[in-house]
Amino acid sequence: IGPAVIRIDTETDIERAVQIGERLESNNESNGQKPTEDEEGVLDSLPDRMKFIQQGQGSGVIFCDEGLVLTNAHVVQGASRVTVTLTDGRRFRAEVKGADDIVDIAVLKIVTSEEINGVSSGASQLPLPVAKFGDSDELRVGQFVVAVGSPGGLDNTVTMGIISGLKRSSEVVGLVHKKVDFIQTDAAINPGNSGGPLVDVEKGEIIGINTCIRANMEGTSFAVPINKAKAIVDDLAEGKHINHGYVGVSMASLTPDLARQNNADPNSPNGFIPEVNGVVITRVYPKTPAEVAGLRRLDVVIEIGGQQVERADDAQRLIDGASIGENLTMKVMRNGKELTVEVKPEVTQMNESLTYITI
Repeated sequence: IGPAVIRIDTETDIERAVQIGERLESNNESNGQKPTEDEEGVLDSLPDRMKFIQQGQGSGVIFCDEGLVLTNAHVVQGASRVTVTLTDGRRFRAEVKGADDIVDIAVLKIVTSEEINGVSSGASQLPLPVAKFGDSDELRVGQFVVAVGSPGGLDNTVTMGIISGLKRSSEVVGLVHKKVDFIQTDAAINPGNSGGPLVDVEKGEIIGINTCIRANMEGTSFAVPINKAKAIVDDLAEGKHINHGYVGVSMASLTPDLARQNNADPNSPNGFIPEVNGVVITRVYPKTPAEVAGLRRLDVVIEIGGQQVERADDAQRLIDGASIGENLTMKVMRNGKELTVEVKPEVTQMNESLTYITI
């Protein structure tokens, strides 16, 4: 799989307003002094705006003979130019075909007709190495994996570890604006590894895309399951926008023990909460499908779309996978009674007070 793993270099054109002159003028005015002729000449020669190039680096993996590359969306976010480098030294321009920031997956297309750095045109006609997708649903904790990428520009670096955990929610990982149940591994991940593959040692297949590490925790990194990426990769390759459903609530997992602790407190601001396994709604946002449907704070959700839910992760996954604009049946407990509520999920959107309304 190594030859199919590439280094991705990005350049982003940035333009910012120049504030040096404004500071000099304000300093002179505060001191009661006028700018000298030399200072005026310097100020007049300064441009109003300054342009510079910001460089970035990450990893990716070729998964198609046509030169399609899978990587993280944050690796190429805002990039003005993208260059990929293969293990045999070939370098090509690449185009971003599509990106989904919520899942943090992007698809690039290698432009083989634009090989750079003076490599012969004949080399550009050589076939591209391709890696094979595996099945992340078959993973088990303790399974051996390797992470492949270009940390610090060290191409095709391989680190080995095991699957430390599965279905780690984005909230647990610390990426509250994402919608992914991450794979946790102790394979070493460093800056530059993002977008590279997590590989099943036994089968040599991609089972995840390395994405991030947990702050202040050594030996803990996370990857997007390959099945999550496979579900959207074709649409991204065609430049389509990926829609994710939301209903406009914040939720928390509920157990009978937690409910009993709340109910035993006579001063609890939450009132009585049903002592069941489920998901309690902690907030309903205004002007959202949840408010329109009549959901309320402290409703306990026990079923979504005919499937029982016991954790907030379950609810998020079911809502994210629901059809946009179609009724989604939710069973909730309110004041000791079981109610059925029909909610129509809408496309996830930005919110002024939150990064994203994720569910």
